[in-house]
Amino acid sequence: MEPVAIVGWDQTVHEKSRTDLNYAELVYEVVQPLMESLSISYSDIETVVSASSDFSDGRTISNMAIQDVVGAPLKSESKVSMDGAFALIYGYARLASGAFTTALVVAHGKLSEGEPRLIANAAWDPIFLRPLGLDDHTALGLQARRYLDRHNLKEDLLSEIAALSYAASSQNAYAHRREGYTREMVCTSELLADPLRALQVAPESDGACAILLASGERAAQFTSKPIWLRGVGSCYDAHSPGQRDLAESMALRQAAREAYGRAGMSHPAEELAVAEVLDLSSCQTMLWAEELGLCPSGRGGEWLLGQRSASYNPSGGALGAQPGFATGLVRITEVAQYLRNAAGGSCAPGRRVYGLAHGMTGCIGQAHCVWILST
Repeated sequence: MEPVAIVGWDQTVHEKSRTDLNYAELVYEVVQPLMESLSISYSDIETVVSASSDFSDGRTISNMAIQDVVGAPLKSESKVSMDGAFALIYGYARLASGAFTTALVVAHGKLSEGEPRLIANAAWDPIFLRPLGLDDHTALGLQARRYLDRHNLKEDLLSEIAALSYAASSQNAYAHRREGYTREMVCTSELLADPLRALQVAPESDGACAILLASGERAAQFTSKPIWLRGVGSCYDAHSPGQRDLAESMALRQAAREAYGRAGMSHPAEELAVAEVLDLSSCQTMLWAEELGLCPSGRGGEWLLGQRSASYNPSGGALGAQPGFATGLVRITEVAQYLRNAAGGSCAPGRRVYGLAHGMTGCIGQAHCVWILST
């Protein structure tokens, strides 16, 4: 397969509500600066892949609203109704096959314009789970309770881990939550879905993200510091939460194994310089670190509090901002920026620096995607 690199990216400042912009304008806010930064025009973009939700956008074929601003007319264009990290797989495959040499991958979300709990409820099966009123928050609560009980952990840990994320997101100019909430502020926030409180769960945000991919032969035309896509893995678990143990994730373990193998990594905990995960709750902040093989099972909280470096969710993760299907693509741009900074900073000349970016979709982490990037 042809090598593929990320040559440019941009993301919006993520906010609670962007009533000043419609969907197309929100996407334009990242596509136009990206093209300007690379000194390119729409004619340089050969194919487009986007990620958006018909339910959240309140319209069918949600990608039709952004066709002009992404330069899609008369080109090969497609959409995935999944997290943007999966859309990147689609764009990557188009270039790796040799069919195209450039691809624009875009994702957006305006969660302020819908009813997120009703939308999340519609994702469950209509016979057994939807009538119960189950939604994403109640499901996250079930997962957190199962995780704490399985490992005999105290609820206070959820607040301590959330406070770590907010310490990081307070330094992130793109984050929705930049207030730097303390442990005390987190543990006294509204009880959302036992045992989870409001500040232990990712916020609903409005925002967008864009990435330009280029084939190996063309990457140097756009930048002297491309970020290479070294490996990817994805896996789906059972849809129903009753068919899987919510305190673990077979799908994430398998996706990580595939990505590590394709990138030639045998000791990821030692080889990765940075990892950005899509954590919809502070429970997932711990659990995903464990399932990625970065620390032992049940020890995610201890690892984060005692051994955590600034390299695990340095942006604050999804607790800092959750712009719908753009959330996973944002994780990728955060890793790309970290690696580009490393390439121009203290890392030894010619040495590869590796980073991990994670995205997921479906109910309580039903499907996971893991990317390994490097300088």
